[in-house]
This record gives sequence, C-alpha cells and structure tokens, in this order.
Amino acid sequence: MRLFLALVIGLTAGPAAAQDWATRAVCSVDEPRIYEEVFAPASLDMLEAEAARIENHRGRFWQITASNGAVSYLWGTFHSADPIILALPEPVKDAIAGARVVAVEVDYTTDTRAAFREAQFFDKRYKAPADPFAFTEAETASIAGLSTEMSDWIRDRALELGMPEDAELILSPAGIAELLLIDPCEDFLGGVIPMQDDYLQLLGRLAGADILGLEDLEEFFDDLESAPEVAEAIIAVYATYLRPVETNRGRSTSFALYQEGRLGMMAAWDGVYVGSVLEDRAEEALSLT
Repeated sequence: MRLFLALVIGLTAGPAAAQDWATRAVCSVDEPRIYEEVFAPASLDMLEAEAARIENHRGRFWQITASNGAVSYLWGTFHSADPIILALPEPVKDAIAGARVVAVEVDYTTDTRAAFREAQFFDKRYKAPADPFAFTEAETASIAGLSTEMSDWIRDRALELGMPEDAELILSPAGIAELLLIDPCEDFLGGVIPMQDDYLQLLGRLAGADILGLEDLEEFFDDLESAPEVAEAIIAVYATYLRPVETNRGRSTSFALYQEGRLGMMAAWDGVYVGSVLEDRAEEALSLT
C-alpha cells in the first residue's frame, strides 16, 4: 500500500504580529528571502551550527520504503494558507495523486449528523459550569502565569476571534491553547483558502484516496485536560508569536527557510525567539510542546 503521510511539524509563520499589528503589509510576502537581523540575539552562523546537531535537519519530503517494498512518503507541513506555502513541489502532488491513503494530523470532516453537532461545541473547550469565575483584576491579570503584557496579547487575540475580552473566564486552558494555534496573519485568508494541511487532504480526496486522521479533535482536549502543565506550556509558547512586529521580514525569512527545507534552522531560530520572550520559562515550555 502506498501511503502519503503529511507530517505536521508545528511550524508557524515566524514571529507573528498580533491584532492591529497584523496588517496586510506585515502579513504579505511577495518573494521569500532571509533577513539575518531577525535572528537576533543569535546570528545566522550560530543557528546553522545548532541546526547541524539536529538529525535530518534539512529536507521536507522523504520516501520511506518498507522491507516488503511498499513505498510511503513523508511531507513536513507549514501551518499557513499563503499561496507561497500552497505551491507544492510537483513530486509531492504526484505522490498524493497516486496514494491510496493520505494521512493528516486531524480530519475535520464528520460521518454523522450527531458527530457534526458535537464538533461545533466541545465541552472541554470551555470551563465547567461549576468552576468559579474570577472577576477581580488581581485574579485575571495573568493567563497561564504569563506577564500582564503577554496575557493582554492573548485577550486581544481572543477578542479578535469573537470571544469575550476576558476569554479566560469562559475557556478552559485547552480552549485557550486551541485559540492560539493559528497565526493572526492567517486571518486574511481564512474561510476561503485552506491551510496547507487541509489543502493536502483536499488534493487527496479529489484524487480518490482514503483519508486517515492521526488524531481525533477531541483527543487534543482530552490530552490537555489530563496534562494541564502541557496546556500552559502551549499557551506560553504560542503567546510569544503574538508579540507585535512592524515588518514582514520575520515571515519572509520563515518562508525562505521552509522553501529551502532548512527545518532544523527554523527549530533553532524558534528556540532563540521563544527564549527572548519567555526568558527563564522558555526551556521548560518548549520541552513540553
């Protein structure tokens, strides 16, 4: 059986601008290129040396041949709907077109009306009705132990997505974590252009392949409910991507590195970036996400 597996490696579109900072100018990339200044406080040489220590640090597309000769393919996805990211190499499109099974992180389609209704409202996305609300400024100043500034970034993001300003009074930690997974720059494309992961599934469906979801959406909430420290780590790491920026140079650099298959470089840069925002908390948070 030929299997095309879309490996979701959690790549974001670089240090993202949040809310009003995430303008068309900041979010648009005409031609990806690397701007070395965005790596500060690290340098290009430092990150390349760190990336070299990561196994399989370069490449996006791998062929896997089983002992019986069966061939599968592995593709590293980028969580973006930008046309630059959706411009898949021809070998990738050919592999999908010829695959019997396309495996993706989550298959958001449902088989029954009941499953569809349930998917619209996962209880675990929200706090239990019995949970006490905390309305005082002292109790709501911090989300997941973050600074007031970072907590405000999260509240602004929630408000932008149609949630109340004090979303942490309603959402569970897992619900807040889910809310932060999408880069604000993707807001300009949402509802029309699919994220690359969904685009891969679309191509597979159009080619007549079976779709395999590696994780049920509800499993995400179950896992984080049983491991609240992981939920808080995800919130902390993804909140760093809401730090306002004024140019598209970080996004452009992310796109360029991805196109070149320099995934180890992206991981090394991400570690430096998150560390510059979270400081002492960064190492633990990154180890849990």
